[in-house]
Amino acid sequence: MSDGGGENGGNGGGHEHGQEYGREHGPGYGSVREDAGGTGRAPAGSGSGSGSGSGSGFVLAIDIGGTKTDLATVAPDGTLLHRATTATRASDGAAHVVRRAVLRGRELAAETEEELREPLLAVGAVCVGIVRDERLMLAPNLPGGETLALAATVREGFAGARAGGRRGGPPVPVAVGNDVKAAALAEARWGGLAGARCGIFLNLGTGLAASVVLDGRVLDGAHGAAGEIGYQLLDRNDIPAPGGGTSGPGTGADASTTPERAPLEEFVSGRALAERGSRLLGRRADTAQVFEAAVLKPELGRLVDEAVDTLAMHTANLAVALDPDRVVVGGGLLRARHRILPRLAEVLNSTVPFPPQVRRAHFPYEAPLHGAAVLALDAAGADAGRDRSARDRFTGPERR
Repeated sequence: MSDGGGENGGNGGGHEHGQEYGREHGPGYGSVREDAGGTGRAPAGSGSGSGSGSGSGFVLAIDIGGTKTDLATVAPDGTLLHRATTATRASDGAAHVVRRAVLRGRELAAETEEELREPLLAVGAVCVGIVRDERLMLAPNLPGGETLALAATVREGFAGARAGGRRGGPPVPVAVGNDVKAAALAEARWGGLAGARCGIFLNLGTGLAASVVLDGRVLDGAHGAAGEIGYQLLDRNDIPAPGGGTSGPGTGADASTTPERAPLEEFVSGRALAERGSRLLGRRADTAQVFEAAVLKPELGRLVDEAVDTLAMHTANLAVALDPDRVVVGGGLLRARHRILPRLAEVLNSTVPFPPQVRRAHFPYEAPLHGAAVLALDAAGADAGRDRSARDRFTGPERR
């Protein structure tokens, strides 16, 4: 399961001036690289704020997270123009959540269009789960997702908008996808995975997920579920007794026997750490408070260390299987990066035959939003800061 959002804030920065820690094992191996200060924007952009960008139109990016929904209008060079954030209120149901996001998106697009006198070119929307034409799968944190047609709902909300603002022209293109795969797409296009032969984007947010990038291409897998590491098993107690399992999922693209549990996510994710830490503290605490208390309370320190070591073990297993040159980490838990990233690099360096470099994401907290922008820019046929030969080689998350 994935929830690519997380707390806003922190500095993204240009990765070429990053600080590295840990033993080197050949060029770039086994180290931690953290971006220096910056705004977390696309390298080609000139920063957020109105009036910047290369002109000739803009796209709308929507990231529907578990707790909040982020929106931005984005210039063709990747510059963020205008921003908005709304509460997701997932308990209202997936259809209401998306319609509310679309309504706010229309307002944001109208504001940008009025200021720049430039047209809306396309819309990109991402959310948790596997996006199918008529439903979301593996999205338990978004009630009603099993009957949500995300692309159709977004298209309906922008039915009156025409591509490039041309009267009588075709409807504005809409591209949708999974939030963490979109985040990996943004990092592959503009950030820490750019130029990587094989890279892993590790999202540590409310939920837990990863995404694999091979030569600039985001790996979907046979059913769009590649990287759903939250469902990985912790130990043999997570294996059903002989004869106690369910029948296999079949072969169809929509066939699924969704597991009742996500063992790794229930142990390592931000939500899991907050719940387990709250029980030890005897009061409700968020993840940041748990990490803060772990400095002084040994029992919380052991809880955090065990979770980080478990995450490192599973990441090491991924690295052994995939042989990546980089692991890029994003999501809200990066607020505790100084406790997470050095240990992650240490474990990978000592257990993986060819240890990958560990990097903080270029977009540490907002990679899914930037990924939604890339989907929209690609749908619009915009340059998005790369040459045509690279664009022809690149395929990101599935678009419907």
